[in-house]
Amino acid sequence: MKQMPSRRRRWFAAPCHLCNQDTLESTGLCPAFGDEWQALLGWSRCSGCATARAGLDGDERCGQCAVRPRPFDRARAAVDLDSSVRHLLRRLKYHQDFSALPLLVATLLAGVQAEASPDALVPMPLHPSRRRQRGFNQAVLLAQGVARPLGLPVRGRDVRRVRDTGSVTDLPAASRRRALKGAFVVDKALPAHVAIVDDVMTTGSSAESLTRVLKAAGVERVDVWTLARAP
Repeated sequence: MKQMPSRRRRWFAAPCHLCNQDTLESTGLCPAFGDEWQALLGWSRCSGCATARAGLDGDERCGQCAVRPRPFDRARAAVDLDSSVRHLLRRLKYHQDFSALPLLVATLLAGVQAEASPDALVPMPLHPSRRRQRGFNQAVLLAQGVARPLGLPVRGRDVRRVRDTGSVTDLPAASRRRALKGAFVVDKALPAHVAIVDDVMTTGSSAESLTRVLKAAGVERVDVWTLARAP
């Protein structure tokens, strides 16, 4: 099973991110929730869409991805989007609670530690109006956190979202593609191999759209690294 990077225990107790019981664990989780969180990392996943699939290993793909390959070359998610992961992401994104960010970064890092190293990380862009409303882009925070231990550059300023598409999750596939057409622009040349970094992959439509734009701009290989995959 994949393991999150080990760190020394805290010098002082603080409330667990999920149950408020005091803990000295550096993850910010009490032992019980720490064990549950670690178990989230153990699932085998399709390398084409990052969904959890029993029996798949390494570069194997599920039947759906074998029939209809995605435009990106490989996808990896650290965990499924269960209630605990959703709770911490909501606290981060909508309540500016950054206390669990080190845990989320460590989880993503554990999920991609066996992946081929790209030349750069590209955070999923937010439209400027959404970034102003939220105050930050969570994908940038995750990318920066993962980039440091991996020694990779983050090219977040070189790709922009120029259309505010809102959520396209509930739209039919054809409508999602139309909504995302022309949503992204690449401003500067990027290296041959990049990884898109995002907090959640739901349908994968945004990652597909961005991948097409990146490849049209000359990128040869695009991977997708997400913290969580919606089941």
